[in-house]
Amino acid sequence: MASGRLGALMSDVLSLSIDLERCTGCKSCEAACKQANGLGPHSYRNRVLWFAAQNVDAAESTPQALLDFLTVTCQQCERPACLRACPVNPKAISKDPVTGVVAINEDRCTGCGECAISCPYGAIGYNAEHHHAVKCDLCAHRRAVGDGPACASVCPTQAIRFGRTEDHLVAAEAAGREVLDIDHFLQRPATVYLKRRADEGLDAAEHHERHGTQRIPALMLDDEVRGNLDRSALNLAYDAAARERVADAEVVRVPGGCPICFNGCPVVYELQGERLGHVYGNKEDPVFEGRICPKSQMTLQMHDAKERLRHPLKRVGARGEGRFERITWEQALDEIAARLGALREMHGADSLAIHSGSRTGTLTTQGCVPLFANLWGTDNVATTEPFCDLSKVVALEMTQGSVMMTNVYTPEDIGSAALYVYIGDNQAETRPVNFGLVNQWRMRNGARLVVVDPRATATAAKADDWLPIRPGTDMALGLAMIGHILDRDLHDAAFCEAWIEGFEAWRAFIRTQGYTPEWAAPITDLPAERIACLAEAIADADGAMLMLSRGVNQHTNAAQTHRVFMFLAAITGNWGRRGGGYFNVSSEPDVQAPQVPEARRPPRRPAICKNPAGWADAMLGEAAYPIRGLITGNNPLALWPDQNRMREAVSHLDLLVHLELYRNATSAFADYLLPMASGIEKGGTTRLAEDRRIVWNDKLIEPPGEARSDHWFWIELGKRCGFGDLLKEEYKDPRRLWDEVLCRASPTLRGATTRRLLQKANRSLRVPLADEEAPETDTLYLEGTTAFGQVPGKRFPTPSGKLEFHTPALVEHFATLGLSPLPEFYSEAASSMPLPYFVNEEERIVSPFFAVASQAVRGHIAPATQATGRDGMDVELVTGRPPAPHFHSWTHYFWQAQEMWPELYCQIHPRLADSLEIHDGDRVRITTRTGQIEARAWRYAGMRERAIFIPIGWDERQPFHPGPSINHLTQVRLDPISQQANLKLTMCRVENGRWQGKSNGRW
Repeated sequence: MASGRLGALMSDVLSLSIDLERCTGCKSCEAACKQANGLGPHSYRNRVLWFAAQNVDAAESTPQALLDFLTVTCQQCERPACLRACPVNPKAISKDPVTGVVAINEDRCTGCGECAISCPYGAIGYNAEHHHAVKCDLCAHRRAVGDGPACASVCPTQAIRFGRTEDHLVAAEAAGREVLDIDHFLQRPATVYLKRRADEGLDAAEHHERHGTQRIPALMLDDEVRGNLDRSALNLAYDAAARERVADAEVVRVPGGCPICFNGCPVVYELQGERLGHVYGNKEDPVFEGRICPKSQMTLQMHDAKERLRHPLKRVGARGEGRFERITWEQALDEIAARLGALREMHGADSLAIHSGSRTGTLTTQGCVPLFANLWGTDNVATTEPFCDLSKVVALEMTQGSVMMTNVYTPEDIGSAALYVYIGDNQAETRPVNFGLVNQWRMRNGARLVVVDPRATATAAKADDWLPIRPGTDMALGLAMIGHILDRDLHDAAFCEAWIEGFEAWRAFIRTQGYTPEWAAPITDLPAERIACLAEAIADADGAMLMLSRGVNQHTNAAQTHRVFMFLAAITGNWGRRGGGYFNVSSEPDVQAPQVPEARRPPRRPAICKNPAGWADAMLGEAAYPIRGLITGNNPLALWPDQNRMREAVSHLDLLVHLELYRNATSAFADYLLPMASGIEKGGTTRLAEDRRIVWNDKLIEPPGEARSDHWFWIELGKRCGFGDLLKEEYKDPRRLWDEVLCRASPTLRGATTRRLLQKANRSLRVPLADEEAPETDTLYLEGTTAFGQVPGKRFPTPSGKLEFHTPALVEHFATLGLSPLPEFYSEAASSMPLPYFVNEEERIVSPFFAVASQAVRGHIAPATQATGRDGMDVELVTGRPPAPHFHSWTHYFWQAQEMWPELYCQIHPRLADSLEIHDGDRVRITTRTGQIEARAWRYAGMRERAIFIPIGWDERQPFHPGPSINHLTQVRLDPISQQANLKLTMCRVENGRWQGKSNGRW
C-alpha cells in the first residue's frame, strides 16, 4: 500500500497525484499546460499517451486491459537525473530545497539536450523557437498567485490532483488504493500514480501479462505528420511577443459558456485589453467546479486564426472550384434577396431550403430562422437534429410528452445510481466532464458500469463489463432484456400499473413475439447468459441509468429502439426517480417556435423530408416539387451521407449561400460565402446543455474582419424581404432577441431571462422556469409532483398523465406508416447477417410524427430471408466521434487539436488486419456501394473482429491534415418514423496499402 513511501520524502514536497482509474486520455491537461505556459507546436511540458492492446482476444480480456492512458510529465525527482546531467555552469536546472520542484532556467539553457536524454521518464521537451529545454515546474507562475498547476485545475475526470506528496499517499491509503511503483531508476520520484482498480493486487508479472500487448498507436508517434504545424498559427495565449505587447492592458475575467458541444461547460474568459488571453473553467460552478475539456480551451485558437473568413465572397468560377471575389455585405444581401425572389416566382417559396447547424447558435436555430422561414413560406427547414438525435426527440414526445430529460448531473440524482449502462454512448470522449462526474460517483459509491458498443471505447476502458454488440441490433438486446424481465416477473409491478398506459398490451406483445435472450444471442452476437445477466442487473439495481446516444440514434430503427429502452427503464421503475432513468444527450427544453400572425404565413406544401439528406431528390428534380435554393450554416458536403450524390444534387441548385467561420468542403460549391462570428464574438447561447442548462455568453470581443453573427444575417435578409416588422433591427442585440422572442415563445424558458442569467456566477440556469421568480428545477416527474405546465396531480405531460406505450392515437399514427405501435424488431437492410429490415413503398404520405407537415413513406418490415445482399462487402463500418480534442469539423482548424490527433484513422482488429497484411500505421482503402476513401490504420484488439471504426469530422479542404469525409461511404437510409439517417452501420470492403511516414520514437 501507500505507506511504504511515507517519511521517505520531505513533508513539504509538492507533486501531482495521477489516478489511472480516472484518466480517460482526453488531453485537457495538455491543452491547459500549453495555454498557461505559452507553448506552441512541438513543445510540451506534459503529454498524454494512449496504449492500445494489439494482439489479445478481446472476448477473453477485461475491458481495462484493452486501452490505457498515461500522463507523462516531470516526476519532480528527489535525485533528478536532468539536474545531474546539465553541463551548464552555473546549471540551468535547479531543485527547490523546500518544495522539491525541479525547474529550468530558460535563460541559461543552451538547448544541448543532455537533460532530455538523461530523463528516464521522457518528461523533458524542447522549445525550438528559443532553443531551450522545457519541463513541468508545477506552473510556478500560477502557484505564485495562489493557483495550482493548470492541468489539475481543468482535469475533467479529477484524475490529476495537486498537493503535497505525503498528503497524496495518505489519501491513497485511506481510500484503499495502491500506488504504482515507477521508481525503476532510483530517482525517487515525487509524483504519485494510482493503479487501475483492476490491477490492484497484481504482481509485476501479472501486470505485464495483462498490459504487455499494449502499444502506442503509430499515428500518435509519427512526428512527420505534425511537421506542418508552425508558430504562424499562434495567437495571444501561445505567443510571448504578443503577450508582451499587451502586458500593460487591464486583465478582465468574465464568466460564460463553451460554445462548442452539448456539455455547455461554464468557463471564464480572461481578456487582456480587447483580446482574449485565456479560457479556463469556472470554479464557481457548483457541479463542474472548473473542470473543462480540451475543446473549451482550444477555442482560443479560433478567434483570430488566419484561416477565418473575414469578408463576404461571391463565386466567380464553376461550382466546386473554390474561386471567389470579395464583395460588400450590402451587395451580397441585395443579390441574395433578389435571387430568392426569382426562385419564389418560378418555383414557389418552398423551393428554398434552410439548414442551420448548431454552430449558428440557439438564437438563430430557434429564433430567426423559424421566423424567416414562416414569413417566407417554406417548411424545408432543418437543424442538425436529423443527423444527431431526432429519433430520440420523437420517441420522447410519444412516450413522455416532453423532450426534457428527467435526470440531472447532481450527486443526489445521476450520482446516486447503482448501475450505469452505456449503450452506443462513448461519453468519456464526447462529454469528458460529465463522464468524469459519473466515473467519480461510480468509484465513490461502488456502482457498476457496463458498456454496450461494437468497440472498446475510452468509456468501455473504465467499465466492469463490455458487450461488443453487432452494430444495428441494440433493439434486439433491449427487447430480449424486457422479455426476460417480464418472464421472470422482475418488473416494478406497482409502477407499471399506476404509471404506464398500455402496459398489458406491451406485456402480451412481448410474450407472443418470443423475445428472449436465446432469440437475441445470434442476432446481437452476444451470449444469452450475458444478456440475461444485464437484464437482471437493471431490474435489481437501486437506480439504473440507461445512457444512450448517437450509436443508437443514427439507425433506421432508431425511434423504435429508443422506445424499447424507454420501456425498459419504465418497467423497472427507473423513470421519474433520482438515480435511475433513460438519458440521451442533449436535453431540449420543449422550445417552441416564435409565432407569426396567420395572415403573414404564406401557404406551403409539406416539407420534402425532415432530414436534409432527403432533399437531394428535390434538388435533382425527382420529388413532388423542386428545391432550387439552399442557405446553410454548417458543412453539408462533409456531414450529409452519400457525398457523391449530395455533391451532384448541390451542383444543380440555382442558389447556395454558405454561412461559415472557415472555408470547408461546402464553401467551394457556394454562390456566396459569408463570414460568421462565433461564441463570444456575437453573444447568446450556442447550445442547450445536456441536463437542461442554459449557459449565456455576452459579446466580449469583435469578430475578425467583417464577420457578423448568424442572427444578424437573417435580420438583414429579412428586412430586404419585407419582414423587418418581425425580424426587428433591435433583435441584433442578443439579449433582446433571447428575452423578447425565444423566452416569450417557450413557456419553459420564460424565467431564464438574461437578467437572471447574468446574476449567476456561472451564467447558467436549469429549466424549466415559468417566470423569473421560479426556483431552478432538479429531477423531473418525481412521484407526487406535477409536470411543468400541467394541471395539479398530472405527473407526466402526456394526454393520460402516464408514460404512454400503447394508445389509440399511437395505433393510428403508426398505421399511417404501415407499422405497429409496439416495437417489432428490425435492423438495417445491409448487415453482417440477414436481419429483418424496413422496406419503403412508393406511396408518400404526410408524417403524423412532426408538428410541421413533412412528407414520409409507407412501408413494411421485410423478413430476414428477404434481406439485401452484401455485394461483396463483408466488413462492418462503424462511424462516430474522434477523441475528445475534436468536435465535428471546426476543431480541425485548431492547430493544437491537429497536433493531438492529426489524421483520419481506421481502427481495425489485429486478426482482420493480419488477414489483409495491414500493419499499424499503414494506409488502408475502404470501399462501399457509394464511394471509397483512404485512412491510417490503427490496429486495436478492442474491436469486433469483422468491424472497423472511422471517425467523422474530416474533409478535403481543412488546413492542416485534409482528409476525405467518412460520408463518402455512408448511404441515405432513413428511419421511417423520425427520418433520422443511418450513419452508424455500412457494409464495406477493406484493402491494404502502405504508409511512408517515419517516427523518431519520441513522444
